Amino acid sequence: MGKRLSNKVAIITGAGSGIGRETSLLFLEEGAQVILADINATTLEETMNLVSQKGFKDNAVSVIADVSKEDAIEAMVKTAMDEFGHLDILFNNAGLGGAFGSISDIDGDEWDQSMVILLKSVFMGIKHASKVMKTNPNGASIINTASIAGMSGGGGPQAYSAAKAAVINLSQTTALELGEFKIRVNSISPGAINTPLLNALSEDWDDRIKGLQPIEELGQPLDIAYAALFLASNESRFVTGHNLCVDGGLTVDRTGLIKGMREAAAAELGDTRISGMSMGSTGIEETLREIED
Repeated sequence: MGKRLSNKVAIITGAGSGIGRETSLLFLEEGAQVILADINATTLEETMNLVSQKGFKDNAVSVIADVSKEDAIEAMVKTAMDEFGHLDILFNNAGLGGAFGSISDIDGDEWDQSMVILLKSVFMGIKHASKVMKTNPNGASIINTASIAGMSGGGGPQAYSAAKAAVINLSQTTALELGEFKIRVNSISPGAINTPLLNALSEDWDDRIKGLQPIEELGQPLDIAYAALFLASNESRFVTGHNLCVDGGLTVDRTGLIKGMREAAAAELGDTRISGMSMGSTGIEETLREIED
């Protein structure tokens, strides 16, 4: 049986850690040629070292890219075309925690920056990838990382949740537009996944998750990578405009989800009122302000 992504070329953003790293390695194992993009040069180099150790160096190219910049996204697509001649898969995965705090305390510029990285980058990725994908006779696949936080209120910070809800809708609207070119557009909504982004919020998720979902354990980045593999492969040729929820059943009882997130936040903050900007695994220092009345 052949590899599931043989002769396919993929771009994966946020490839330096977590979901992006595991997906990059899995796609390479399944025969793809991959452009690995991340803003964090240190973690991207770590991923590339793993790629080399597994013997995939000739099929991988790393690119330092700030996905908030349109010219960086254009350059990623150009690199795929220059290095491998075509583009079959785009995984818009890069992200961060973004602006957080009470709605009355959130800084407007940090809100805007959150939307650029979490939402506008997805738009720009679809825009530039679809231009070259339209020439693919067998079609192509665009996959966007959304979140269960975008599926209901209370599952995450306001900016993050709003942006991820928009990613789900953008995936659906562009699936309608690009279907005539056999370009499929889908989103994946992870639940509580053991990534640097989640671990930055709390250190005891293994305990917190118990009683909140049917599968009482944290998901792993590889769980999302396998979902992306399905959506990238020909096995999902008849799937588009879909939001694939991969959460261990966490959203089956959304009241439990909201309660759990609020309890986690309260345990971390106590009576302290803070606001700021979480930069996730970008390597850029977060901002944190204590708010006083």
